[in-house]
Amino acid sequence: MEAKRVMTLIGKEQAVVGKTFRLYSVPNECRQCRLFNICVARLKPGRVYRIIEVKHVGLPQPNKCLLTGEDMVPIIAEELPIIVPIPSKLFIEGVVITYTRSLITCNDAKKYLPGDNVLRDGTKIKIVRETSRIKCNNEGYVLAEVIPLD
Repeated sequence: MEAKRVMTLIGKEQAVVGKTFRLYSVPNECRQCRLFNICVARLKPGRVYRIIEVKHVGLPQPNKCLLTGEDMVPIIAEELPIIVPIPSKLFIEGVVITYTRSLITCNDAKKYLPGDNVLRDGTKIKIVRETSRIKCNNEGYVLAEVIPLD
């Protein structure tokens, strides 16, 4: 399955193919920037991205980040899968399901739950593959790589 790709901007020093990054939140300075819509507005807070291509644009005067002061360069990044516990009875590789946090009742499985800023209840997710299995309180869970379809 092909990961979701997004074109965005990143500081020139960070623009290295293969490097990963996470946007934790969107600072107020970014919301006021004229580049906001082609920069962080395209990213989902809490998600992890891998840089797959750096676009070299020969602009005479590169745009600077309001936060860091760095020259910004365009990149193509792919969103990496999220690992979440799925009840074993619902796990089928390749299937699209609606993510429901309330189905997870075991404390050992709850520690693997992503925060609401990463994956919200009701989000459609595609199950990519199994990474491991856990069992607690006679309940079985599959720790699965999933891709949110939001």
